[in-house]
Amino acid sequence: MLVLKQRSKVYGAKLTSAEKKAMDIEINKAWAEKLKRNQAEINAIVLWVLHDRLGFGPKRLRRFFDQFNPAVQALVNRYELDEGNGDDIWLCTKQLKDYGIDIQQWLKEKEEM
Repeated sequence: MLVLKQRSKVYGAKLTSAEKKAMDIEINKAWAEKLKRNQAEINAIVLWVLHDRLGFGPKRLRRFFDQFNPAVQALVNRYELDEGNGDDIWLCTKQLKDYGIDIQQWLKEKEEM
């Protein structure tokens, strides 16, 4: 690694491809760990919105949870992979886009409001 600095101020670093790959793997592992720690809250947010805004009852919430939780776990597993492929489009995102729902566009529209 070559540290880039001017006078005494460090402003970056040039990494070899092996160093970059190792850094990406560690970042993905850290992200997966953070996602695991927040998994209950993610589930709670989604379940509460489904209940509060759409009227889902306990049985329907449980059926949804039983389908949703494995998808969240698959996302965690994706970031734990050593290949560092966390930048690839997530399958659900692609499937929604194929269905005509562009999540990135929706997020962009929300930011512009």
